[in-house]
Amino acid sequence: MSQEAPDEEVCQALLDFVTEGTYPASENVISSKFPSFALAKELDLLSKAREQVEAEISSLSRENDFDADGWISQAKQLHADIERSRHTAREIVAQHENTKPLQLKVDDAAAKVGLIETEIAFNQAVTDTLEEVQRLSQQLDGGRAALENGQIMAAIDTWESAEKTIKKDSLFTNTNVMSILSENAAGLRREIEESLRLRWSEQFMVDKQGAKLAISNNGEAALDDTITALSRLDMLVPITDKFQRELISAIIDPVLLPNLDGQSRAVHVEEFGIEIDSNASAVPVSEMLDRVVSVLRYLQQYLPPAILNPFSDFLIPTLSSKIISSWLSSAIPTDLDGLTEFEKTLDYVLEFTQTIESLGLHGKEELVSWVNQSPRLWLTRRRVDSLDQVRRVLAASQGTAKQVDRVEKEKVSHDDEMLLDSATSDDWDAGWDEDKEEEKTEPAAPAQDDEEDVSAWGLDEDTNDMEQTKPTATDVEEDDAEDAWGWGDEEDEDQQDVHSQSHAPTTSKPVNGNGETHGASQREVTLREQYTITDIPDSVLRIVQQQITDSEAISQPTYSNSRVTSSGAGLLALPTLILAMFKATASSFYTLKLNSGQMYLYNDSLYLADQIRIIAEEKQLSRLASDIDALEKFGKFSYSKEMQTQRTIVTDLLDGAQGFSQCSEQPFLGECENAVSATVDRIRDVYKEWQPILSHSALLQSIGSLLSTVINKIIIDIEDLGDISEPQSQRLVSFCTHVSKLEDLFTPDPSPGAESVPMTAVYVRSWLKFQYLVNILESSLADIRFLWQEGELRLEFSPEEVVDLIKALFAESDYRRKAIAEIRRTSRG
Repeated sequence: MSQEAPDEEVCQALLDFVTEGTYPASENVISSKFPSFALAKELDLLSKAREQVEAEISSLSRENDFDADGWISQAKQLHADIERSRHTAREIVAQHENTKPLQLKVDDAAAKVGLIETEIAFNQAVTDTLEEVQRLSQQLDGGRAALENGQIMAAIDTWESAEKTIKKDSLFTNTNVMSILSENAAGLRREIEESLRLRWSEQFMVDKQGAKLAISNNGEAALDDTITALSRLDMLVPITDKFQRELISAIIDPVLLPNLDGQSRAVHVEEFGIEIDSNASAVPVSEMLDRVVSVLRYLQQYLPPAILNPFSDFLIPTLSSKIISSWLSSAIPTDLDGLTEFEKTLDYVLEFTQTIESLGLHGKEELVSWVNQSPRLWLTRRRVDSLDQVRRVLAASQGTAKQVDRVEKEKVSHDDEMLLDSATSDDWDAGWDEDKEEEKTEPAAPAQDDEEDVSAWGLDEDTNDMEQTKPTATDVEEDDAEDAWGWGDEEDEDQQDVHSQSHAPTTSKPVNGNGETHGASQREVTLREQYTITDIPDSVLRIVQQQITDSEAISQPTYSNSRVTSSGAGLLALPTLILAMFKATASSFYTLKLNSGQMYLYNDSLYLADQIRIIAEEKQLSRLASDIDALEKFGKFSYSKEMQTQRTIVTDLLDGAQGFSQCSEQPFLGECENAVSATVDRIRDVYKEWQPILSHSALLQSIGSLLSTVINKIIIDIEDLGDISEPQSQRLVSFCTHVSKLEDLFTPDPSPGAESVPMTAVYVRSWLKFQYLVNILESSLADIRFLWQEGELRLEFSPEEVVDLIKALFAESDYRRKAIAEIRRTSRG
């Protein structure tokens, strides 16, 4: 522990800290306490230190002596100067305060002087303004007096002068007087305008109700004055425009009568006016043009040039448009018999344009252009008329049906002849019998597509995927739109010519039941069958024939001088448009007005295509080949669309069976029975509905396609059943037997002494497979093995299909395993 320092050291350390700002270096001093009794001693030390500092300051002051008294004297002098300045400022402020009243008096006097001067100037301005107002008022009153005395030009001069003065005189700026004067001047102008209108109506009287025009002849100077006055007031253009409209409404329209084709009212021209007869009558174009000429001659004679020149620029083009739309367009003939009269009409029109030119009128160019374009206009009229005829034919048709024959000559082989002899009836000429059907449908060919619709008619739907034969709604709409106008035909490369297929069945290479072809000698046979069409194809055909006939006739010397002869070749393009119009509009008509309209449309399209082909070959019109193909494609599309609809219906009906699951138990048994019965009834109803429409072969082919759809679905549904009990098997057999009764639809009427042979297998691709399925359902395992090994079951079913059915029908056993193994072994062998 350190010792405390002496009091002297502590006091000295504190003094050093106060005077020098130093800290003690000794630890003893730092740790020592400052006793209270040392305070007096410390104060004494501080006093001595202060005295020492004061002595040092005094010593330093004496060493640095300077003239303090001079500085003090100057400071006192400066203080005195400041006091004098303050006093002077106070005196200045006091004097300024004393001058304010005087300045106010001066300002007040100046204001009074300015006010008096302003009043004097205002009074002078008011005086001058009133004098000017008085002068202008007297001037406007003078103008009114001149107007009352008939001096309309003087009145206009007065108004113009007053108006100019009012606008330019600064006295009236921003004053109420200006508005009063402006209103007074405007009133004078209105009076002048009203007087001019009255004078105009007196000089040019147009009675729209009475269809009259009168031009007053009371002095040329007066009429010129009126026109000049109207021009100065910028009224001539609106007044003449109104006059033109009234003239057209009162005189021109009654002569042309745009709403009455070929009707016109007579014109009575007198010295001072025109009057239109109140009764209309049918007149030729030439007489109508003569009446218009009489009106134009009168106007050219009595209208002043200032009105006539701008008037013709409006009247003649308007008149030309009305003549073309009301008379000339309807005068274009739609047949060759009217060409002679049409040529006369064109000559009259050219004479009319020359008359217009001779009268000094303008605007004949539209009529001249119309005459020059007459060949194109005639062809356009023929096109419009022919398309409208198609529309009228469809609208007026009652759907009257008739039967037509299709006669074809085909070459058949000896084997085909034997097949024909085994299936045909004695009444060969009565129709295209089952022998033809066999040839056209390749009767014993292996089934490739159960959705084949129309192989009997060459409709190429023999694809391997059922979905490819079922176009979606979008596809149907797009194809329908394209087929209707013949668009996109070049894109359908996979679609063969339906007509060539329907007329050239593949009888030269018949196919037997095993799919093997045989070469044989051929001979030609004549085949015939009937189908039903409406009255529409013949009507459309007449329209097409008319274009071709007229195209040939117009090239003859009789029409060599006709202006429209150059358009004769263009008539050959109209059949394409006529057929396109038929395709574009027929679908809605057939659908709305006819039962099974799509089938009628199918027959009509093919019939029309056949007839057009005959004409094209006869007239050597190769340009129609694509149109014929498009028409056949359109008919095929209609057929396919109807088939798709019926397939959807029967498929939906059969869906009620719910895949024949639990078909031996109620309520599923009832649903299955109803679904099968409804499906069978539907096919029979469709058969009855289509029987009077389609040819026998097409009917069997279409019904066969629907039946193929049904049995394919039944086969698939049964094959999808994982387990089939004996009651289920019996029920499935009964359902299949019910469907099999539709075989009677494919049984031809027997010949005397001959037995009817059903043609079901020819038209129903999976018919044999369906019958084998029935055998499988009701056969024993041994029978199935026999059918597979010794029969033709392997031709219809694949090994896996048979194996799956065996697994579903029979319980697991050694015998079942052996049977399955045998089937798989023989299939590989």
